[in-house]
Amino acid sequence: MRSIFMAVSLLALSAAAYAGDDDIMASRYGNTLVIHDAFGTSRVYYNKDHTYTAASWLGDVSGHWKIENGKMCLYADKHPALYSLRYSNPECDVITAHKVGDKWTESGRDFELVQGIQK
Repeated sequence: MRSIFMAVSLLALSAAAYAGDDDIMASRYGNTLVIHDAFGTSRVYYNKDHTYTAASWLGDVSGHWKIENGKMCLYADKHPALYSLRYSNPECDVITAHKVGDKWTESGRDFELVQGIQK
Protein backbone atom coordinates (compact mmCIF):
# COMPACT_ATOMS: atom_id res chain seq x y z
CA MET A 1 0.00 0.00 0.00
CA ARG A 2 2.82 2.35 0.86
CA SER A 3 4.38 1.73 -2.59
CA ILE A 4 1.14 2.69 -4.31
CA PHE A 5 0.96 5.91 -2.27
CA MET A 6 4.56 6.77 -3.21
CA ALA A 7 3.89 6.07 -6.90
CA VAL A 8 0.75 8.24 -6.88
CA SER A 9 2.64 11.03 -5.09
CA LEU A 10 5.47 10.95 -7.62
CA LEU A 11 2.98 10.97 -10.48
CA ALA A 12 1.23 14.01 -8.98
CA LEU A 13 4.53 15.83 -8.55
CA SER A 14 5.50 15.05 -12.16
CA ALA A 15 2.16 16.36 -13.40
CA ALA A 16 2.58 19.53 -11.34
CA ALA A 17 6.06 20.10 -12.77
CA TYR A 18 4.78 19.55 -16.30
CA ALA A 19 1.89 21.97 -15.68
CA GLY A 20 4.43 24.57 -14.52
CA ASP A 21 6.19 24.30 -17.88
CA ASP A 22 2.88 24.85 -19.62
CA ASP A 23 2.04 27.87 -17.46
CA ILE A 24 5.22 29.77 -18.32
CA MET A 25 4.98 28.70 -21.97
CA ALA A 26 1.22 29.23 -22.49
CA SER A 27 1.62 32.67 -24.10
CA ARG A 28 4.10 31.26 -26.63
CA TYR A 29 1.80 28.57 -28.09
CA GLY A 30 0.35 29.74 -31.40
CA ASN A 31 2.52 32.86 -31.34
CA THR A 32 6.01 33.78 -32.54
CA LEU A 33 9.11 34.50 -30.48
CA VAL A 34 11.28 36.85 -32.55
CA ILE A 35 14.97 36.92 -31.55
CA HIS A 36 17.35 39.61 -32.77
CA ASP A 37 21.09 39.17 -32.26
CA ALA A 38 24.30 40.37 -33.92
CA PHE A 39 24.06 37.63 -36.56
CA GLY A 40 20.45 38.14 -37.67
CA THR A 41 16.83 37.50 -36.80
CA SER A 42 15.29 34.16 -35.87
CA ARG A 43 11.69 33.15 -35.25
CA VAL A 44 10.71 30.33 -32.91
CA TYR A 45 7.35 28.55 -32.78
CA TYR A 46 6.65 26.49 -29.64
CA ASN A 47 4.10 23.69 -29.47
CA LYS A 48 2.30 22.43 -26.38
CA ASP A 49 3.60 18.90 -27.07
CA HIS A 50 7.12 20.16 -26.25
CA THR A 51 8.27 20.39 -29.87
CA TYR A 52 9.40 23.52 -31.67
CA THR A 53 10.39 24.77 -35.09
CA ALA A 54 12.52 27.79 -35.86
CA ALA A 55 13.41 29.84 -38.88
CA SER A 56 16.91 31.08 -38.11
CA TRP A 57 19.40 33.08 -40.12
CA LEU A 58 21.30 29.78 -40.56
CA GLY A 59 18.26 27.86 -41.82
CA ASP A 60 15.37 25.89 -40.40
CA VAL A 61 15.70 24.10 -37.08
CA SER A 62 13.32 21.72 -35.32
CA GLY A 63 13.37 19.61 -32.20
CA HIS A 64 11.96 19.46 -28.70
CA TRP A 65 12.11 21.76 -25.69
CA LYS A 66 12.34 21.20 -21.96
CA ILE A 67 12.43 23.48 -18.94
CA GLU A 68 15.27 22.44 -16.66
CA ASN A 69 16.37 24.27 -13.50
CA GLY A 70 14.63 27.50 -14.54
CA LYS A 71 16.11 27.41 -18.03
CA MET A 72 14.54 26.73 -21.40
CA CYS A 73 16.56 24.07 -23.21
CA LEU A 74 16.13 23.56 -26.95
CA TYR A 75 17.25 20.20 -28.28
CA ALA A 76 17.73 20.54 -32.05
CA ASP A 77 16.89 17.25 -33.77
CA LYS A 78 17.12 18.68 -37.28
CA HIS A 79 19.33 21.64 -38.15
CA PRO A 80 21.69 23.01 -40.82
CA ALA A 81 25.32 21.82 -40.73
CA LEU A 82 26.62 25.25 -39.66
CA TYR A 83 24.22 25.39 -36.70
CA SER A 84 26.66 23.60 -34.38
CA LEU A 85 29.36 26.20 -35.07
CA ARG A 86 27.24 28.91 -33.42
CA TYR A 87 24.93 27.06 -31.00
CA SER A 88 25.34 24.27 -28.47
CA ASN A 89 22.90 21.36 -28.46
CA PRO A 90 21.05 21.66 -26.21
CA GLU A 91 20.95 25.44 -26.15
CA CYS A 92 19.76 26.57 -22.72
CA ASP A 93 18.78 30.08 -21.64
CA VAL A 94 16.93 31.66 -18.73
CA ILE A 95 13.14 31.46 -19.17
CA THR A 96 10.79 34.15 -17.87
CA ALA A 97 7.05 34.55 -18.33
CA HIS A 98 5.95 37.06 -20.98
CA LYS A 99 2.76 38.03 -22.70
CA VAL A 100 2.12 38.80 -26.36
CA GLY A 101 3.50 42.25 -27.15
CA ASP A 102 6.35 42.08 -24.63
CA LYS A 103 9.89 43.05 -25.65
CA TRP A 104 12.93 42.25 -23.51
CA THR A 105 16.69 41.67 -23.57
CA GLU A 106 18.44 38.61 -22.14
CA SER A 107 21.89 37.13 -22.73
CA GLY A 108 22.82 39.88 -25.20
CA ARG A 109 19.82 39.23 -27.46
CA ASP A 110 16.59 41.16 -28.00
CA PHE A 111 13.34 39.21 -27.79
CA GLU A 112 9.80 40.04 -28.84
CA LEU A 113 6.68 37.90 -28.46
CA VAL A 114 4.31 38.67 -31.33
CA GLN A 115 0.77 37.47 -31.93
CA GLY A 116 0.18 34.59 -34.34
CA ILE A 117 2.56 32.66 -36.52
CA GLN A 118 4.76 35.21 -38.30
CA LYS A 119 7.17 34.01 -40.96
